[in-house]
Amino acid sequence: MNQLHKEGKGYIVPDAISYRSAIDAWIRRWHKDSPRKVDALVKEMMTKYKDEERSDLRPDSNTLNLVLKACAHAPAMWKEKGHVEKGNDHPIAIANRMFSMLKGKNEYGATATHTTYAFMFHVYRQHMDFRDKRYATLMQNVWKHCCKDGLVSKFSFESFRDSVLEPDFWKALGGRDKFTKLGKTQMNDVSVEDLPKEW
Repeated sequence: MNQLHKEGKGYIVPDAISYRSAIDAWIRRWHKDSPRKVDALVKEMMTKYKDEERSDLRPDSNTLNLVLKACAHAPAMWKEKGHVEKGNDHPIAIANRMFSMLKGKNEYGATATHTTYAFMFHVYRQHMDFRDKRYATLMQNVWKHCCKDGLVSKFSFESFRDSVLEPDFWKALGGRDKFTKLGKTQMNDVSVEDLPKEW
């Protein structure tokens, strides 16, 4: 549609709905190229927002989170024999860039949400070997930021719980003993309502 419009063959200017439809289609494909394609579409929205003053294309938090969703849903390639990571096009690299944008100041006014953290947990779980020495530390650090930002929700909490080993789960919650006293002896016994309100 963009190309047709540029060539004067189309009279409909791509709008936010057009981009969202294309983004959703790529996410639903669960394809290894989905993160790169979605990232490119969002960057195109950013460019049009700035260069063409298309305020309707200003990417908000929900739009940027779709890049993380695409990364989380892309098939895991690290298990394939002979697979080599592709640097900046790797789902983790794309997700990390978007996460940094959401956590920092940006011209779009987009900020991290509980969905941001939930998808980041999914991204690391999907694209890292949990036996990697960096994995547990990385998950703990992201969880700490989630708590500090007050963005622990049912979605982000369950995403974290499903992405870590049991010892790391209890460590992140400050120890198992206090939950055992509440009759919560298994990971799945703990709900977001059992956590500190300030989280």
